[in-house]
Amino acid sequence: MTRRIASYSRQLLRPLKGAFALAAMLPSLVMAADSAVFLQYHHVSDKTPAVTSISPEMFQQHLDYLDKNGFKVEPIEEVIKAIQSGQPVPDKTVVITFDDAYKNIYENAFPILKAKGWPFTIFVSTQPVDKGFGKFLTWKQIQEMTRSGATIANHTISHPHMPEKKPGESNEAWLERSKKEITDTEQRIKEKTGQSVKMLAWPFGETAPELRKMIKDMGYVGFGQQSGAIGPLSDFTRLPRYPMSGNYTDMSGFRTKINSRPLPVTLQEPDTAIIDPKDLMPSLTMTLADGAYQKKQLNCYVSGQGKVELEWLDKEKTQFRTQAKSPLPVGRSRYNCTAPSMDGRHYYWFSHQWLRFTKDGKALD
Repeated sequence: MTRRIASYSRQLLRPLKGAFALAAMLPSLVMAADSAVFLQYHHVSDKTPAVTSISPEMFQQHLDYLDKNGFKVEPIEEVIKAIQSGQPVPDKTVVITFDDAYKNIYENAFPILKAKGWPFTIFVSTQPVDKGFGKFLTWKQIQEMTRSGATIANHTISHPHMPEKKPGESNEAWLERSKKEITDTEQRIKEKTGQSVKMLAWPFGETAPELRKMIKDMGYVGFGQQSGAIGPLSDFTRLPRYPMSGNYTDMSGFRTKINSRPLPVTLQEPDTAIIDPKDLMPSLTMTLADGAYQKKQLNCYVSGQGKVELEWLDKEKTQFRTQAKSPLPVGRSRYNCTAPSMDGRHYYWFSHQWLRFTKDGKALD
């Protein structure tokens, strides 16, 4: 890390923005790190479904906490570029994202963000915007927000369940259809905003190995809806973001998550979210790099099942396996694994999302 900080300090003449410039020019004042926390919001309203919403009042509390506690809210492109290239980012870096382009983002979130002068990202599904659906943003509103620092990124045309194939559809046709969902959206965003950052939020957070390979080959970065912080070892085809809606908006949980670090997982098996119908209690094996976390306090949790057993597979405690206690339900589930830092101030966090199809191969909303 010292070598990275020294290297970064030598880049004084390189044009950087915001806190990145400050970190480069004043390393003694701004500590460098190699990870960041990404927040994911949908609705910012108290009149929309609770499961995908945060009230404007609670959203204000989230942002005020960041403001008062020294967090640096940075543009998504700069943070991803820095982490991918092995450059440090300012400590306590946060990226704010929204999915689906709901109109209440403009009405309730944008004024708060604009007042603070903070950048943010909206992952846009273009079909409802183009069709003028009343609950969604207009291109005029999107363009106004881009002029105030918003990044507009890809959330496909129609927000489909990407891993789901149509009846009789071949792998080639499925991938071609999926690719068109992405490329047509990217072109439309570029036409309307001039932006093309090649970042994709998977609809519902759902993906599959073939899709992840496809977007990697296309030069895209992919984001899921599983929790955790982002670091150099993260999978840049399905990066974690902390969902901030429903029961996950309270300030106690927010403080824990916003101060988290990425659990350094170097390998996971299986490397897919898709559940084999013959194995409804899938095991997950993970290999860990060293880090400032307490391995003895590592715990794993399964959606709806609470804490589950984990088994260390070697004496050095570099590899472990965990598994659900009962069959995972149809739809999306998660395995979350966390360990406290050595100083007890942070949690190291990793989450894996699973997807179980219905008997006829459908994914549930």
